[in-house]
Amino acid sequence: MRFLLFLIPLVLAAPAAAQLMVPLTTPDGRVACTQGMTGIGRPAAWRAVEDRDAPNGWALAETAADPTDSRFPLCIVERAVLRDFDATLRFKIVSGVRERAAGFMFRAQNANDYYVVRASALDNSVRLYRMEKGKRRQIAVKELPIEAGKWHALRVVAVDDRFEVALDGATLFTVTDRTLPQPGPMGVWSQADSVTHYGSLLAAPVAR
Repeated sequence: MRFLLFLIPLVLAAPAAAQLMVPLTTPDGRVACTQGMTGIGRPAAWRAVEDRDAPNGWALAETAADPTDSRFPLCIVERAVLRDFDATLRFKIVSGVRERAAGFMFRAQNANDYYVVRASALDNSVRLYRMEKGKRRQIAVKELPIEAGKWHALRVVAVDDRFEVALDGATLFTVTDRTLPQPGPMGVWSQADSVTHYGSLLAAPVAR
């Protein structure tokens, strides 16, 4: 799957101080992002699921329940094309046997080429990966308890080659990586049989 990077008008052309909602679901309960997948296994099966604590009462969840470890479903907002940004994703990990993870992906060039920040309630860690040609390379990791069944706020600030990651208001790490400098869409990401509710995704451009 390839994404249209510059042919669609940006929906995030607001001042950096004003975060805008990046739509994951519609007010009437439909998926508002483009489904895809990295790796192998069953095709992605993203659905809008009822959740009273999510925007308009709907959350986004990947529902195929395929335990293949190298299966990474993704759902991209193709109009949300940014290079430098400040974004916050609310998520609630619900269940999973092979994995219980939530992910925020950004600067996507296609389904095999992007950055992703993954939070796991199974191994209790937050990791930044560079996905290149469908293979993960870990850039940074912070181990900390991540409670399933509870809403969390994952914040990522990306400016040039510098990435700052925070969870629930606490900064976890700041690192640099120069391998993917191009702008690209952002979206949500899952792994194996994780069932995670994704609520609001807010983002704003950041000036260099």
